[in-house]
Amino acid sequence: MLSPDIPRITCEHLATLEKKGAKEHIIVDLRELLEFEAGHIKDSVNIPQRELENNIHTVVPEKRQKVIVIVGPTQEKDIEDVHRTLQKLGYKDVEFLAGGFDAWCEIAPIELEPDLTELTPEEQGFTGQREDEEADPTDAQSEPLM
Repeated sequence: MLSPDIPRITCEHLATLEKKGAKEHIIVDLRELLEFEAGHIKDSVNIPQRELENNIHTVVPEKRQKVIVIVGPTQEKDIEDVHRTLQKLGYKDVEFLAGGFDAWCEIAPIELEPDLTELTPEEQGFTGQREDEEADPTDAQSEPLM
């Protein structure tokens, strides 16, 4: 059970702040880069948890800045350690998103990296052949993959 001393913000409250454009905070996502690139909260910054202590000052140089921390489901058990680390580094106004990123996905749209929303060449209709050449029925490469 997590300590009641760990400040939390609900997804609904964060969504309200985001809609109002109230940027009194910075959102730090502690998930791994691949997880972050697969989807994240708009305008959040990614610092994988293992890099937090060495890199937090680069994205949050002002220690009085409100920091909202996002974790993935496997990191819930580490919240107390992350909170202690941030306190030790001088960050006092820290809140954790209740339920982490999974809870956010239930109520709000996520931001996808542009590369992940593009169609593959095959989905766009490319066949690997130039338009001016015909397929050779005896060529094994002309055979469908399935």
